[in-house]
Amino acid sequence: EALYDEPEKLTQAPEARETHLAPRLAPYIDGLTDELIIFSAYFVPGREGVKFLRGLRERGIRVRILTNSLASTDVAIVHAGYGKYRLDLLRAGVELYEVNQRILKDKTGKSRELTGSSKASLHAKAFIFDREELFIGSLNLDPRSTRQNTEIGIAFISPEMAGEMARGFDEKIN
Repeated sequence: EALYDEPEKLTQAPEARETHLAPRLAPYIDGLTDELIIFSAYFVPGREGVKFLRGLRERGIRVRILTNSLASTDVAIVHAGYGKYRLDLLRAGVELYEVNQRILKDKTGKSRELTGSSKASLHAKAFIFDREELFIGSLNLDPRSTRQNTEIGIAFISPEMAGEMARGFDEKIN
């Protein structure tokens, strides 16, 4: 299923969310029973996002997030925005992982370039729902992406793809 922000999003107040992509992910979020894995290159949850993720944890959903570390980001101000919420997220039981050289090493122990430049960073934007469904697109979990930009992505019902991505996540963080 293609999910996207409608172009009219740009001409409406940010609070008018009927043209936004993010609410279209609600069926996937509401259907969670076990785990949510998030890849977000630019992750700034804000108070609303912390509250939302805390609510998932209270439902018993395991929440794991991979984002850029300060050393790997290309936009330090975004990392500063994320840093303000890190402790609250950890206290809520959200598992946070940041891209570093250990995560970027392949099975041979060599560092992998994710960007084609000498400074490797995460640029992926994906959500894995219970290792059964996934969303891959341009949506970061930050105010700019959810309120200002127009974003697009594809939601897949594919235990094979979702499971493979989740296993790759598991391998990189362990």
